Amino acid sequence: MTELNETAPSRPRFGNRPGPASFESGRVPLVVRGTTISHLSKTIEAEIIPRLVMAHGPAAHPLSGPEPASGEIDIPGFAELVLGRENSRAAGYIQHYRDGGVSLERVYLEIFVPTARHLRHLWTNDERDFAEITLGLWRLQQLLRDFSPAFCADTAAKSAAGFRALLTPSHGEQHDIGHMMFGLVLAGEFFRRDGWDTWIEPDVSNVAFIETIRTQWFDVVEFFASGDKKLDDLASTIRLVRRHSPNPGIGVMVCGPAFTERPELVLLVGADAVVSDFSQEALQARNVVSLLTERR
Repeated sequence: MTELNETAPSRPRFGNRPGPASFESGRVPLVVRGTTISHLSKTIEAEIIPRLVMAHGPAAHPLSGPEPASGEIDIPGFAELVLGRENSRAAGYIQHYRDGGVSLERVYLEIFVPTARHLRHLWTNDERDFAEITLGLWRLQQLLRDFSPAFCADTAAKSAAGFRALLTPSHGEQHDIGHMMFGLVLAGEFFRRDGWDTWIEPDVSNVAFIETIRTQWFDVVEFFASGDKKLDDLASTIRLVRRHSPNPGIGVMVCGPAFTERPELVLLVGADAVVSDFSQEALQARNVVSLLTERR
């Protein structure tokens, strides 16, 4: 995991009402809130990551690494590169596809997302330990950060509509913090490319979450849920958001396997839409905002 505040302006201009002034030179911010996550990120980068890099290099897991090819992508092989000691090999693998004309959107959706799922699979099946998988997911986030300027290069050409999105996990997702944070950051990249200000609040149970809802204007809040065990808690949180947000027409979107497999659950939790495709969620969020605006 990585501290992402450095990608945002030093004093993000989030306030009670959005406006074009919140954009600076077309570069929209991705803000990460939450003391616990921030502290954990700094600890991982300063103390844990250096130890993992030394402990889990090629000596522990010898591999030659996949050679980029024009055919089917080797997700397990790329995951081994991400888990390996040489960061540049994973970046070089991705750059090969870029040089061959593959868009970063395809790279994100067809390489990064399946790789994150594969890493989670390795952990749940006890094939790799928590520390190794945390390192791998942190490196995936590093790759997102490295390629972010190119991915968002056309943001300046988009109109600064002043839309703002809050991305957050649902209750009970903190046990899988590495995978969850990767998903939040990836979603934020797609929103930023579409010209949105994006704010990540990693813990809905933290007092910072309700404070953010009360003091900041958001057009959309998106919740990520990997399962359906705590939908009652999610429904309560959505009601809290609608009650305390300064935006009386705030949109609520939900994302995750629980909802893609059973879209009807969106009604149960009181949300407005289900997201099933990262590449379409910013457009879907705009549609939700437009629909709710028309209802007022």
